[in-house]
Amino acid sequence: MASRLPIALTSLALTGLMAGCANPGMGGASSAGNLQADTSASADSNAYTPLQSDSSLNDCDAQPVQNMLGQAYSDSMGDTLRQRASARAVRVLKPGQVMTMEYNPMRINIILDAKGSIEALRCG
Repeated sequence: MASRLPIALTSLALTGLMAGCANPGMGGASSAGNLQADTSASADSNAYTPLQSDSSLNDCDAQPVQNMLGQAYSDSMGDTLRQRASARAVRVLKPGQVMTMEYNPMRINIILDAKGSIEALRCG
């Protein structure tokens, strides 16, 4: 009997572990509904949501500044571009510079070439 006790305890422990992995939808209606709601709430809080503006009136518009392509960039020009594009922020990107991939609809991206001239103007 003493040799069967470890086997019985191991079987009981494994059964308990497997029960913890069971689908919550398989249980009773009331407990499954509560558990499912908690699971979806935590999944939503960890989900990636890109930055969105409240209104399209606050979004950047790069179209009015496209005539500045090819011109040498300066800080004062960056402020002018920001105002004319109705942007709230400016990001200047030089060749080979690492950039983050987050999207900000209220930002103008000023992409420069190796000579410091404006190569592209994009919102985001």
